[in-house]
Amino acid sequence: MGEHLDSPSNENIYISPHYRKEDWRKLDLTKAENPDWKVAVEIFLDRINGRFLVPIDRMINYPEWEVSEFSGFVVIAIDCLLIETLNQFHRGENETSGDHSKAFWEFFKRSKFFKEEFNIRRKAEIFYGHFRCGLLHQAQTKQLSRIRIDMPNMVQESREGDLPSGLIIDRNRFHQALLSEIDDYANRLKSPLGESDFALRRKFLDKMSFIVD
Repeated sequence: MGEHLDSPSNENIYISPHYRKEDWRKLDLTKAENPDWKVAVEIFLDRINGRFLVPIDRMINYPEWEVSEFSGFVVIAIDCLLIETLNQFHRGENETSGDHSKAFWEFFKRSKFFKEEFNIRRKAEIFYGHFRCGLLHQAQTKQLSRIRIDMPNMVQESREGDLPSGLIIDRNRFHQALLSEIDDYANRLKSPLGESDFALRRKFLDKMSFIVD
């Protein structure tokens, strides 16, 4: 355990549970066909899984129902963090600047796993305000917005015909869609099929340079 407590100035500091800065710096990612690209994606997934997704999985599948059924706030809060992070990877940015709700709208409309549920910008804005900001700043959802499980859809209006009042989010469907989005992103990095995927790689490297440097 102690070996993970490196000084922040140490080149050996861990950037994920199994990889250090020096592991990333050893990679040769100058050529598209270089096998080091698979390692680069493994480091990304190790970071996302080890620091975020595995803890979420432990909560969702915890044997005591008081933990598993009431972990929705934590799950969606971390999912919001990951959405913002993934959008930064897509854009090659160190942090979200400007209108943060726009970042969520960009993510939702780009993702094939979310765009049908968040089919208008207003839904993305309400999700950002009622869930992302509510949970991270006030430890609660806002207005009539709620988190549920075993809903027929990922997203529905809290009160039909009154979108501004809030949304009901199915925690499990939302989280599974995010897992699919992360897998799809990783596969595009590992096996690019066209210029858009190679552009995604360049933005990925920009974001990782912020993390490693």
